[in-house]
Amino acid sequence: MYKILYCRFSGGQRLVVVFDFKGEQTIEFSLDELEKDELTEELKQYIKGIRKGIDSGYYDYSL
Repeated sequence: MYKILYCRFSGGQRLVVVFDFKGEQTIEFSLDELEKDELTEELKQYIKGIRKGIDSGYYDYSL
């Protein structure tokens, strides 16, 4: 089970930070990494389900 914490920009890329409740860890990745096999299918499906909110900036971290 995953829960998005926030998104931020670094080097022109949007980075996503999620908490993995099973692994008890935070995972940070760029949206480009969804195309690679490094992320679990469960995490990819979770991100695809909330992608519209990510792209709109809803989860962006701001000071």
